[in-house]
Formats: sequence, structure tokens, C-alpha cells
Amino acid sequence: MCFYRERRMMSKMQSKRSCPKTGFTLVELLVVIAIIGVLVGLLLPAVQAAREAARRMSCTNNLRQVGLAALNFETANKRFPPGILFPGPQRTPFPGAYPGTPEGVETNRHTGIGHLAHLLPFLELNQVWSVFQANANLNPDTNGVGGVPNSAQALNNRFWRNNPAVFQAAQTKIPTLLCPSDVAEAATTMSNPYTIAHTTVITTPPQVVVLLDGNTADNAHILLGKTNYMGSSGRSGVTGSTALDPAMPDGADLGKQGITCDDLRGVFFVRSKTTLPEIKDGASNTFFFGEATGGFRDPLTLSSRYSSFWWVSSSGQFLRYMVADPTGSSWRRSPAVGHAAKFHSMHGTGVHMSYVDNSVRLMSYSIEPRLWYILGGIKEGINGVAE
Repeated sequence: MCFYRERRMMSKMQSKRSCPKTGFTLVELLVVIAIIGVLVGLLLPAVQAAREAARRMSCTNNLRQVGLAALNFETANKRFPPGILFPGPQRTPFPGAYPGTPEGVETNRHTGIGHLAHLLPFLELNQVWSVFQANANLNPDTNGVGGVPNSAQALNNRFWRNNPAVFQAAQTKIPTLLCPSDVAEAATTMSNPYTIAHTTVITTPPQVVVLLDGNTADNAHILLGKTNYMGSSGRSGVTGSTALDPAMPDGADLGKQGITCDDLRGVFFVRSKTTLPEIKDGASNTFFFGEATGGFRDPLTLSSRYSSFWWVSSSGQFLRYMVADPTGSSWRRSPAVGHAAKFHSMHGTGVHMSYVDNSVRLMSYSIEPRLWYILGGIKEGINGVAE
């Protein structure tokens, strides 16, 4: 009896010794964590790339929506909307009426409303559009010059910022006008109200001026809706200049073929009324809209953003500075750097540009410099220039 009991106890003890303890050792746990870290490190770039691809697709769709709105406007009005309702052609700077801008716009004679605002009803924003219709003159053929003070003519031609109803409507945030890869709304210290080109002497090439607004009295930088998309004005719109397009860095040297700066006009410029038949280079060969980001204090690294564009007064973007500066003496040295004077995006090595046929392509910043001017012009004769 005793012998049997002793053997059973020994069997239990041996059974306990033969069962190993479960769980990870510290070394095994560290190895597993290291493997997970490597996998995450390999997966994260792929995830980020997938997200950026989705953002690019969304950006492309936004450009198409804007282009479709402009084409629908053309169908309804037999012309495209005016680039901006300023006095023009701008052969000389106008007296400074807008705070801090020597190239003023004769406040209370011209509304200064840009081309994107005209697209509101075709972007399903009829309620906002009705405010513009009721309170501002949107006709590119008329202005407030000579209007009796406080008359309907004078009031309807007030500069948009002096028009309370329009200023309120301009605070509308429009998702279709914002690139998902950018944060245009982050620019709250300064803004780019509009970009203008002018020439003081008609025989000299036009100069491009990007206006910066630092006035915070009305919180416009925070309140007003921003845009990442603007129509193409070509080299420098129409200024009345008879100058031939000069060599780089001030031009693309197309003057050798008798092409003037104004010949390189785009679809949208001051009080423009461009029609489809006027686009002689063809809808598939002419820029329509493109991306713009605004300004960065360090444009090479795209850091320290300080400005972005308002959609209410967007005047279209010029191609004047898309040509590289071979001397490397200024921010023009690389078309890839972010600057408010250029079409630019947050999509790495290229910028989305749409064409008048409403196709969208990612244009590399490194394309042959003259192509920016050639594709931006509506009738300089692309085939002749290309040869």
C-alpha cells in the first residue's frame, strides 16, 4: 500500500517537471518587436504613396470640375469668364487705391472680382452666386468710371472688399477649389489677393506683380475662402505691350520668330472675353487651369508658408516666371520651387495642368522652358514655334 502511494506521488512530480512553462522570453519579445518595426517601416511609405495617389486623383477631379464649369459658362455665354474685372489693358500702373499696392485698381470703379467667382453657378453654388449678382457688376463691358457717387452704377462697381455683401459671400469655403495635398487655409498672416501685369512703356516687356495683403484689420486672411486652382493667363495676359518676347530669364526667346509678349496671352486676362474659336492652337494644346499654392518663406523646402490665393479675386496665373533663370541669381533659378508667381503644387516634381479640352496632365517642372509659354498661349502658332 505504501509502495503504491509513493510511486503515484513520484509520477505526479515527474509529470510536473516534464511540462515546460509557456510564454515569451525577453529576447524573443524584442525580436518580435523589431520584426514588426521593420514591417511597419516597409509598409508606411507604401501607405503614404497610396494616400498621395488618392489625393492626386482627387486633385485631378477638382481641376476637371473647374474646367467643366468654365466650359459650361462658355456654352451659356458664348465666351469664357473675364480673368478679372480691372481696368485694362494695363499699360501703366493705376493710382494706388488698394491699401499698400502702388498698382491700384481704381477702387469703386472696378469690382476686382476674378474669374473663379463667375463659375459659382456651375459649381452648384447658386446661393453664393445670387449675392454676387445682386450686389456687383459682373459685366466685362461696363464699369463705374464716371458714375455719380452713391448711384447704382457706383455702388455696383465698388471694389469687392468695400462691398459688405460680397465680402461676406467670399468667405464661403469651396472644397472643389482646394487641393487635398495642400493646406491653403493655413495661410492666415498674409494672402495673395490677385496678380497683375503691366508695362509703363508699350515697347518694353510687361512686368508681373504678385500682390501681398498684410492688412489684418478685417481678418480677411482667416475669413476669406482660398483656392489652389487658377486659370491660365499665358505669359502676362494683355497689357498693350508691343515688345517681342525676350530671351531668358525674362522670356522664352520667342521674339526671334516675331512673337510679342501679348501674342502669348492665355484664356483669362483683364476683362477678357475669350471664345473657343479664338483658341487657334487647339483645345488640346492650350493650358486652361492649373495648380497654385501661394508663397513660402523658404520656397526650396516648401516650409514656412505665409500666403495663398483668395478665390474671389483670383486673376489667373501668369507663366512669366515658369522659365528657369540660368544665372541662378534669384528664386527664379528653378521652376520647381514654390512661389506665388508660379503655377505650383505639393505633388513633388510636377504640377497638374488642365487643357481647354478638359484633359488634365501632371506637367514636370523640368520640361523644355519654351513649352510653358507655347502651351499657355492661345494663338501664337504652336506648330510654327515648335519647328
